[in-house]
Formats: sequence, structure tokens, C-alpha cells
Amino acid sequence: MEISSQTNNYQMMNNLHQQPVTIQPVEPKPENEHGAGEVYEASNGNAITTKDGGLELTPQGQNNIANAQEAAATETANEAQAAQDAKRGTAVDYIGAQSKQSQIEIYLSVATDSKVEVGTDGDTASIIESLRDVQKQNNAVEAYATYQENQNPTQAFFA
Repeated sequence: MEISSQTNNYQMMNNLHQQPVTIQPVEPKPENEHGAGEVYEASNGNAITTKDGGLELTPQGQNNIANAQEAAATETANEAQAAQDAKRGTAVDYIGAQSKQSQIEIYLSVATDSKVEVGTDGDTASIIESLRDVQKQNNAVEAYATYQENQNPTQAFFA
């Protein structure tokens, strides 16, 4: 039997695995591998890199942040003012309705010589009927005054 002098694949792989492995140290990459110019451009001029690799706000960046905070505070104040104005408007509408109700009560009280409270019993029909009666009385008084003026035509010229 002849034995070949060439190594077979098994032997070659075995020899490769038995050789010592050398590991080369890998240097860590810096956390911020971007240059100062790249950071400045990416942040629209709001930040720059420091000498130790950190980030720092530029004066423009500080001004932009202050402007954004002021705009947010102004918007919040405007919303609060709008809410207060809405409450005030509701109160004014309520007081206006109460005032009109009071005016009607005063008018009816004077016209009918009795105490009238509008809205306590919710009887709108009786209020309308009372107003019609008062209107009839006013029309009758006005008609009588016109009649009296027409009875004495001579006094009207000299008065």
C-alpha cells in the first residue's frame, strides 16, 4: 500500500487549530467621533463640542432655548387668559339675564301694584297675560287722554 506524502484535509485543519491565536488589542472609539464643525452644523449652531469631547450650548443655543421657553410661557398665559375671559363672559351673560328678569319684575310690580316674581313658578302664560292686561290699561289711559284733549280744543291752542 502506498501512502501519499500529501496531507489530507483533516490533518491540515487539525494543524491550523493547534496553532496559537494572537489577539490584537482593539482601541475603543471615542464617544464623539464627530468634529466640532459637524456638531455645530447638525445642531443649527446651537451646540459645539468641548475639548474633553462633551457637548456645550453656544450663546445662540442658549438664546434659542430662552426664546422657546418664553414662547411657551406666553402661550400658556394666553390660554389661561382666554379661560378667564370665557368664565367672565358666562358670568356677564348670567347677570344680564338676571337683570332683564328683574326689570320685568319691576315693570309688572309697578303696573299691577303687586309683587311679581318672574321665574319662580315658571308660569310663562300668566306673565304674558299680565303684560297684555297692562298693555290694555295703558292703551285705555292713552285713549282717555286723547279724548280729553279733543273735548277742549280751545285750551289746546292757548296752552
